[in-house]
Amino acid sequence: MTKKIHSITRLILFTRLNHRLLILGLSFLSACLGILSPYFQKNFIDLLVYRRTFIPDFLHINSPLWFIFIAAVCLWISQSLNQLTQYLALRESLFMQKKLAKMLYEKMMELKSDTLSKKSIGEVVSLYATDIPSATVYLDQTLPSGASTFFPLLITPIVLIHYFDTSIVLTLILILIISIFNTFLAFRQSKYFYLFKKLASDRLGIVNEWVQNIRTLRILGWTEIFEFKIIQKRILETDNRVKMVTNGQIMNSVTTTATFFINVCTLGTLVCFSKKILTPGEIFSLLWILGVFLTRPFRQMPWFFTFAFDASTSIKRLESFFKISNLVDPQIPEVVAPQLKEQNLAIQVKGLKLNILNDKILDIDSLEIEKGKLTLIIGEVGCGKTMLLFSLLGETNCRWNEYKIFYEENKLSRVQGLDWKKIFGFVPQEGFIVSTNLRDNILLEYDTSKDFDREITQALVKSEFSRDLENLPQKLDTEFGERGINLSGGQRQRINISRAVFSDAEVLLLDDAFSAIDVETEAKLIERLLLGDWKNKTILMSTHRLTLLPYAHKIIFMKQGTIKKVGTYQSLLQEDADFRYFTQQLTENTKLFQE
Repeated sequence: MTKKIHSITRLILFTRLNHRLLILGLSFLSACLGILSPYFQKNFIDLLVYRRTFIPDFLHINSPLWFIFIAAVCLWISQSLNQLTQYLALRESLFMQKKLAKMLYEKMMELKSDTLSKKSIGEVVSLYATDIPSATVYLDQTLPSGASTFFPLLITPIVLIHYFDTSIVLTLILILIISIFNTFLAFRQSKYFYLFKKLASDRLGIVNEWVQNIRTLRILGWTEIFEFKIIQKRILETDNRVKMVTNGQIMNSVTTTATFFINVCTLGTLVCFSKKILTPGEIFSLLWILGVFLTRPFRQMPWFFTFAFDASTSIKRLESFFKISNLVDPQIPEVVAPQLKEQNLAIQVKGLKLNILNDKILDIDSLEIEKGKLTLIIGEVGCGKTMLLFSLLGETNCRWNEYKIFYEENKLSRVQGLDWKKIFGFVPQEGFIVSTNLRDNILLEYDTSKDFDREITQALVKSEFSRDLENLPQKLDTEFGERGINLSGGQRQRINISRAVFSDAEVLLLDDAFSAIDVETEAKLIERLLLGDWKNKTILMSTHRLTLLPYAHKIIFMKQGTIKKVGTYQSLLQEDADFRYFTQQLTENTKLFQE
């Protein structure tokens, strides 16, 4: 998402402005028709009592039934318009939820992995599940409720003055006092709502972490610690919910009794200060206006403010997330056909730098990956191997002076713009498994047909998964649990390798893809893939496996984010003392592991 979001509020209220104005217009018409109903009821009663009305003679309305009929029609149309505004507002809210959800998704896709290092998945899920619906309350609650509250409160004083020709200052003062008190309660309620969302978001983040690591936590005996933390958050949520419900009941009590006090105040004022004797019809219409017509506005008033304040907190949370930006503007590598001097190169990078929180992660002066060769990246944990692979995939906030991907000229039209990533096949260290069947996991699609079963099976055989496949109860239709929880680490990695085999990408980036695979299976993969089907592919692989080093055409030895030395296995052993020490440590660690 390239456009900057300045104000979610402005976006919500002024997108499709004609729809918003239609809602306001219908609400105003509903209020006008609603207050016309007691006017015709007054004439109905006065015609029964005095046999006279204040309707002009040319209208020829002499039967009281006409007045009660017109009053009922006005009331029915008013209520129908009110329901229509609620429907239109709900439809606009759903439209805006869809729009905000799409913006949130695009923002997530735009942000690099290191940019989101301090944001948990639980927080982002909370934005989508809680804050987007809450922000659009401006449309489905605040806008129609505000209109159906404001317009009656605006029209009523005008009508009372016109009907009864007397001062209603005391009534207006009482309405103002009740409104201020309701606003105070609404503001306090919105604070409870905000705390409710925050506590729910915090708990969701902890639960998400707990679920993702449940097996490890159980082994380490930490489940009770996490469960206690979740329970503590739930206790805080419950206490806040009790306060929220209590405050809400107070608001409902105040709004329910408000019309009674307004009735008493207004009737007392009219009795004491009215300049004329009120007719039975006028008294009835007065009681209807104050006791019925104003009931809904007063009941809605505190909730109008509550939802408005609550929506504003969600909007602030959304705006805070949308303001997050990558540390650098995204760069796109050049995908070009190689010249004569570059015929043997697949990738060329110059001046690649990456900093995270003022820490230097990568500082690569020059990197050249040869076409059709196996290149290994090795180094101590934390030296930047994985970040280098992510940077080549455009998934970090790195900068480079030059980044070229050399591609066959007759295929260049297929990899324009962001499609350059299709050149790469990527195998992560932690095997990525989706909660679906094996077939879908290879194709990375849902509900796939069986048209590619032969190719999928071949890919699984080449990744040494054939024996595992035979043991699966439903073969390719076997369903896996969330994140492949019912698979071993080695099985997950081999499924990911199968995915790379099936994709048949030009360049393969492997992030320690053999780390969870046993030595015997590793030897078979080396022979079948690295020395077999992939022998002519460009492979860049980070690893800690000493057994792989002799097979590499070139080894990149990294230290503290820089490339310390490049060469073959034998040349590095002879020329670099740090490399010899590192391989010695790998040898000792391998022996300890085997023992």
